[in-house]
Amino acid sequence: MKYARFEWLAIGVGAAAILGTVTFSLQPRPDWIELIAQLLLLAVLIGAVHWGRKGGLLSALAATIIYLALRIPTVATTMDAEVIELILIRAVTFGVIGVIGGEICGRIKYFFARLEDTCSIDEHSRVYNQRFVRQLLESNLGAARRYGSEFSIALIAVSPSITAGLRPGRVRRLVRAIADHIRTDVRMIDDVGRLEDGRFILIMPHTPKAGGHIATDRVRKGLCDVLGAKDESVTASVLGSADDLDALQSLLDSMRDAPAEHDSRASAPA
Repeated sequence: MKYARFEWLAIGVGAAAILGTVTFSLQPRPDWIELIAQLLLLAVLIGAVHWGRKGGLLSALAATIIYLALRIPTVATTMDAEVIELILIRAVTFGVIGVIGGEICGRIKYFFARLEDTCSIDEHSRVYNQRFVRQLLESNLGAARRYGSEFSIALIAVSPSITAGLRPGRVRRLVRAIADHIRTDVRMIDDVGRLEDGRFILIMPHTPKAGGHIATDRVRKGLCDVLGAKDESVTASVLGSADDLDALQSLLDSMRDAPAEHDSRASAPA
């Protein structure tokens, strides 16, 4: 199953369940705040499924603030323990759906790719491997040439000094941590992969080069924080389909020319 289909399915099922509870809650004197809370839960679900953990977290925080604001008059007039408990339950529910749901969705995307094609996922980073990245890049380039659709890519490299002297097992865990950070710091629509030379690649559909620079700079700075590395230890370059078609084609050609059996997945990030 493609993730886009799963996204629509998850949102559809969630919406049906939530709207069903809303319908059954329409009593002669319904609690309108709780009805609004159910709709906020749907918004959090959409945020988690469409934007992943970070989007789910932001949606959960926004929903909690809105719900708390709606409950302030009640709390101000009567410090009812039942109302306080209800607020806490709602906040926890928003958080679980947003954060945990978003993290699960982020992993499901690559899990589906593995089910569809067992050779599409890099063994150590658990994001797309070069073979699958090549297919994605070829598809995006074709769409850009035929329909003028815009996309950007980022190539992210970590200095070998970060992994110098580390045992192979520690290097593999570090590679996984880098991949996890990039995956959770971008939109669900964006694709993350690892090339055979150790670099990570981020493919951002429907994103102009300027927007790609903003997203990539955020990811790069986040990686520096995660790794405890100096700014120059993590480098990134951005290519956009509107300006760099030839460079993108050259990158695609270099992936085609790479030895099929070469495997640097367990090596240090380049």
